[in-house]
Amino acid sequence: MAGAVEELLKKRAELTEQRQTLEQQIKQIDSDVAAIDQVARLFDPSILPTTTPRKRAPTGINPFSGENLSAIVLKTIREAKEPISTAACSAAIAKDTKDKGLSEDDPFLKMMPSRISATLSNLEKRGRVRQTGTVDGRKNLWEIAR
Repeated sequence: MAGAVEELLKKRAELTEQRQTLEQQIKQIDSDVAAIDQVARLFDPSILPTTTPRKRAPTGINPFSGENLSAIVLKTIREAKEPISTAACSAAIAKDTKDKGLSEDDPFLKMMPSRISATLSNLEKRGRVRQTGTVDGRKNLWEIAR
């Protein structure tokens, strides 16, 4: 069973690397097309560049697909055994996602703290967690509301 998981994670890493390579190639092709358009306009200023509609740039692979982020945050706070800051909660969850094969430079990791913060705010509104103070006068400490 462990061998299968290792193989899956290996394949995931290969595909992630292949995706990054393809994204770099797309950027290079876009740059080349823009350069050709500039040169063509030098010869005939009436030429307008052809544009293709751009899709929204992917924000990385969401390791929480099919999982409840609120439940993950609650579990992380529960396991902390003492009030935990938003940053510490985010770091603990990020560590778990890296164990799932997420790379260090994945865009999802950059946006994770804001998603965790929003999730904590929603959980607070629903009475599931509460703030118990701050660290350095800025960072909120969170615990399970009892």
